[in-house]
Amino acid sequence: MPVFISYRHEERLDAFILNERLLLEGITAQLVEFGADGHTREDAHGSACQQINDATHWIGLLPAEAGDDWWTARLLEAAITANRRVSFYLSGGCELPEQLDRWPVMRQRSHIDLFVRAYHDECTFQRAMILPAERGSSVDRDNADFFHADLKAKIRRGF
Repeated sequence: MPVFISYRHEERLDAFILNERLLLEGITAQLVEFGADGHTREDAHGSACQQINDATHWIGLLPAEAGDDWWTARLLEAAITANRRVSFYLSGGCELPEQLDRWPVMRQRSHIDLFVRAYHDECTFQRAMILPAERGSSVDRDNADFFHADLKAKIRRGF
C-alpha cells in the first residue's frame, strides 16, 4: 500500500522527515514536489492523478496559504474520486481552510506516528485497499471513511 506525498519546495524538510519515518516502518512512499520549474499545471495535474491512482494513501503537505493553492483542491478531488485515504500535514500555527476540515490533519511530528498506527491497523484488520482497486467500490469508500475518522480521532486524543 504505497503512500503518495505531495509538497512544495518550502515544505521539503517536513516531506523528507515524513518520508523517512514511513520508510522506517516499512511503508513505501513516493515524494513529489509541486511548483517545480519546467512543469505546466496540466502536466503536474496529470502526473499527480496517475501517482494518486498508483497509491493507496495521499498525504498533502499544506503551505500556509493552503486554501488558495490550486493543486491541493485538484489532488483532493482526484484522491476522493479514487477512494484514496487522504490526510494532510500542516506545520506551524496556520489555520486550516474550512473545506479541508473533513480529513485528518497532522500538525506535529508525533502525529506521523499516529498515521503509521492507523496505516498498520488497516492492514491488520484487512481494511486495506489492494491495487488496482475497483472503480466506485462502496466497500473501499467505507474503509476510506473509516480510516479518516480513525486517524482524526487518534490525532484528537493524542494516541
